[in-house]
Amino acid sequence: MSVAPEPADSLNARFRSGFRQHAAGLSLVACATAEGPVGLTASSLASVSATPPMLSFSVLRSGSASAALASSELLSVTILGEDDREVAAAFARHGAERFTADQGWAEREGGLPVLKTAPVTMWGRPARVLPAGESWLVLVEVTDVEFGPSYGPLVYWNRTYHRLPRPNPS
Repeated sequence: MSVAPEPADSLNARFRSGFRQHAAGLSLVACATAEGPVGLTASSLASVSATPPMLSFSVLRSGSASAALASSELLSVTILGEDDREVAAAFARHGAERFTADQGWAEREGGLPVLKTAPVTMWGRPARVLPAGESWLVLVEVTDVEFGPSYGPLVYWNRTYHRLPRPNPS
């Protein structure tokens, strides 16, 4: 059974088009499984609480990595920098190579992937998984934060990756 295309003027189509105008930083959320690491790109990453440290992200329930991430005991959340564009693109392409040493990935204790080029990686435990429409909203209790090289963010806007201009030194 095929699904009929959605009219371009439907609320859902306008909602998606509207959010394409919302620039967002990019992150990768990953976990270790018996078959190896799984993960996905997330532009929905948000800080929820500083005390205790908590973050959130949303994920489509139908995604191939969604169930593993939502039920994992421990996650890595990697905030991507401007030099991580190729890694982000690989995670956005179905069937692309992921978690390779050539991309800069290494393994942390417990099998969790860490991207050595990323400016920030946080580790945490899913504290709550809330159904939200066709997605899950995952609340994560952060247990560790590690800083990598310092450089500008990778931003996703209107289906394209962008670098922000460097501020002029004052």
